[in-house]
Amino acid sequence: MAAMEELQVHSKSYFVRWIHVSAGNTISWSIQPHKKSVNFGIFKHPGQSSLASNLPPSDSQSTESNENLPATANPGSRNQQSTVIEKLTGIGLKSIRWIGKCEADKISKGTYDVPASESGNYALVLDNTFSKQVSKTVTLVLLTYPTGLQPHATASIAQSQPSGSTDSLPQSTGRRRGNSRATLNAQRSDLSTPSNVHTGILQKRRRKRHQGWARRYFSLDFTSSTLSYYHDPNSAALRGAIPLSLAAVATNEKSREISIDSGTEIWHLRASNDHEFVSWKKALERASSQEKSKNEVSLPIGPPELRLTMPPPASPEEEHEWIRVERLVGKVSGTRDAVRRLAKDTDPKYFTSPLPSPNEPRSRGRSPSPHPPGPDGQGDARRPFWKRKTSGNSTSSGKQTNSVPSQLSVPAGSGRPASIASHSDSMDQVHDNLMAMLRDLDNVVTEFSELITESKQRRHPVRSSAVMPRRSMESDISQEFFDATDGGAASPLLTIQDSDDEDAAEDRPADAAEEVEDDAPSDSEDEPESAAPHDSSNASPLFPSRPKSLAPLPIDPIRRRQNILAPTVMPPSLIGFLRKNVGKDLSTISMPVSANEPMSLLQRAAEILEYSSLLDKASQSSDAVERLMYVTAFAISSISSSRVKERSIRKPFNPMLGETYELVREDQGFRFIAEKVSHRPVQLAYQADSREWSLAQSPLPSQKFWGKSAEITTEGRVRITLHGTGERFSWVPATSFLRNIIAGEKYVEPVGEMTVYNESTGHRTISSFKAGGMFSGRSEEVTTRAVDSYNKPLSQGLEGTWPSSVAITRDGSPSGKPIWTAGHLVPNAPKHYGLTSFAATLNEITSIEDSHLPPTDSRLRPDQRALEEGDLDRAEEVKVQLEEGQRARRREMEAAGENWTPRWFTRVNEDSDGETAWRLKGGKDGYWEERTRGNWSNVIPVFEP
Repeated sequence: MAAMEELQVHSKSYFVRWIHVSAGNTISWSIQPHKKSVNFGIFKHPGQSSLASNLPPSDSQSTESNENLPATANPGSRNQQSTVIEKLTGIGLKSIRWIGKCEADKISKGTYDVPASESGNYALVLDNTFSKQVSKTVTLVLLTYPTGLQPHATASIAQSQPSGSTDSLPQSTGRRRGNSRATLNAQRSDLSTPSNVHTGILQKRRRKRHQGWARRYFSLDFTSSTLSYYHDPNSAALRGAIPLSLAAVATNEKSREISIDSGTEIWHLRASNDHEFVSWKKALERASSQEKSKNEVSLPIGPPELRLTMPPPASPEEEHEWIRVERLVGKVSGTRDAVRRLAKDTDPKYFTSPLPSPNEPRSRGRSPSPHPPGPDGQGDARRPFWKRKTSGNSTSSGKQTNSVPSQLSVPAGSGRPASIASHSDSMDQVHDNLMAMLRDLDNVVTEFSELITESKQRRHPVRSSAVMPRRSMESDISQEFFDATDGGAASPLLTIQDSDDEDAAEDRPADAAEEVEDDAPSDSEDEPESAAPHDSSNASPLFPSRPKSLAPLPIDPIRRRQNILAPTVMPPSLIGFLRKNVGKDLSTISMPVSANEPMSLLQRAAEILEYSSLLDKASQSSDAVERLMYVTAFAISSISSSRVKERSIRKPFNPMLGETYELVREDQGFRFIAEKVSHRPVQLAYQADSREWSLAQSPLPSQKFWGKSAEITTEGRVRITLHGTGERFSWVPATSFLRNIIAGEKYVEPVGEMTVYNESTGHRTISSFKAGGMFSGRSEEVTTRAVDSYNKPLSQGLEGTWPSSVAITRDGSPSGKPIWTAGHLVPNAPKHYGLTSFAATLNEITSIEDSHLPPTDSRLRPDQRALEEGDLDRAEEVKVQLEEGQRARRREMEAAGENWTPRWFTRVNEDSDGETAWRLKGGKDGYWEERTRGNWSNVIPVFEP
């Protein structure tokens, strides 16, 4: 494995890069901090199984003091070193080597030989906890290769430099088509043994929504059970890698899709035909099965029982002998790889091909051709290893890193090694002899590998009798969700289920029309967006207009409650239930009531208005860019309702079709009405009005489970009209992920970017949510940049953390106090559903609502009310009755040939993006007009069984 990447280490935090290394291999690193120094160390996770249960806490807090952070004011102090080590060992990691301070703009190199029986997951830790304000950029070159053998000739840029050199590593060249960064030219031999590596082209869904698919080259290494991908077969830039031991893999045979969820990122892949899909599915099953056999603890894919494999004690002498066998096989395997590289370099079709001239343009997407050696030796490092000139030995950590065996040394001016140049046979015969030797070595390694596998199975048999029944905290009525098996010991992969409401365009097999060319831009999230503003004239019907009145406002202030009752039971374990619904929209699935919070999805939608004062300030500002900043802060503020991690373990009630919810806040001066307008797919519609502004959205919320994480998306733009200026703003809410659903601490984390448009002027802001590492906990930082209608940067922006506050910046520097700060939580929030003070009032019936609500309001829903009052048995019983009543009404309408018609909203023509929007009715049939009259006409009582 070889990779070079630029890493960002935030202030008061540390960055962890995980790598899986087998015994008998060497880890080699080259580190160059830019401008500022960082500390470096190596740790090891003691187990082979999933690390989700041992996640380190987030160290990226924005508070001035944090008791969990090491006191590292003096980077070179002994106290700092020991504190960092104690912090990491305290979360279950084993300290391997603490390198300490790596000087800025200098290359620090080293190696570590993985001893026998120490294979597993190693953590390379970049420590910046001593820096209170400055984030660091670090270039890391990472290689692994068999111990005792030279690394790949082009595997390390820094290897051609003498030890201790202070020359800089090549800097990132920015994003380019076909090659996202200047990275290592690590060649991947086409002669790899099929039994060890599976490669091929798959389509990868781009990270941004609605951007289609891109063809990428994937490589699955069975030795380490790691899936990596590149731009194309000739590219040397490693785009990403996921160890399958840390991931959940799911497949969809109908659409030929493969989803891989590592817990921090999700890859959606798709095969071009059925043959490729079957081939990749078998390869992933093999890799997953091999990784599972390494673990002493065997977790079946579906509860209701947890099987623990208890290996019998083995003889220490026998174990030691087999460890020696594995070590010898590793050395033979390394020799085989060296022969394979030599066989490729002596292949006539490679050897006789002329080198391109330095001025000859290269084809896009291909790796650079070898260059003649330059003064710094960089060109020589790019040549095949047997063509390189001998040079002085450079050492790192006492090991030779750049010497070439004498029998392969290159005489000056020669184009091939001396041993080959003096050979009496032709080059074809040399190549044939090497290929015959390679086949023999492949057979030896294969037979030894089979022998080792059979020995492990004999010494550590899986005993099915060691079964421990799983104790369930669920009530009897919830057991119906977990009593089905997954079909025995079939495939170790999960199966993606197609939802009835899935977009057909997403599930149909790939065709040439929607594929992305090989030389298309990178599938990362850093691509520039179109500078063209939205056409406000076409969007006008979708934006809310100023209401004629704000009845029932104004109202005298009232007193609201400060908290609700704490839940009486914890939510059920949903492992087996969720595994049977991979890829489905969880909002369409009936779940036990103990998995809910006493709030409906309509009430969750109303939480967007907790910080409506930001819109009031926007309408009062005289500066157009400042107004955009306040609207952007309002868009970010709605995410903060999920800042308490305990709230992520429950979901809101899925409303009945036709269910409504009103909210009148006399203290904030707005009124709000929402209705569920569609059941499949689930769609809401709502509008809020104030004297200064009006807001509307027709959201299509969905939560899809991918194996370890749930992706939370909301289709449908939020649209705001400022009545004072007539400006219109819109945005699509940011995508979030619910992490660690299966094991570990659950939390919600926004990802990617969110763009807020001023559709009247063409200005827009782009808010970026920084992604957290695999073991760094939740990321909370958000930064916002602004551009005008011609895509020119504006001086103002935002920065802060989405759970707490954001402040305006000018030219990248903070310019004052935060313009938004998160509100209060209820007392002892973690034990009260993790609610905010605003959310705790949403299900309360005050004097404003008493005797004024329609029979469809969420406050009158009996199962939701019973859950809030702690009566779970009645809540479960009523919930089943309500769902059955809804199905009966749907059957009656289908029999009569009728379609559901929302009572308070009317459908608007779809916009250019294909969005289905709904607008609040006005006039005599309007909601607020009928509320004023106190007469609810043509309302279906959806809460009656």
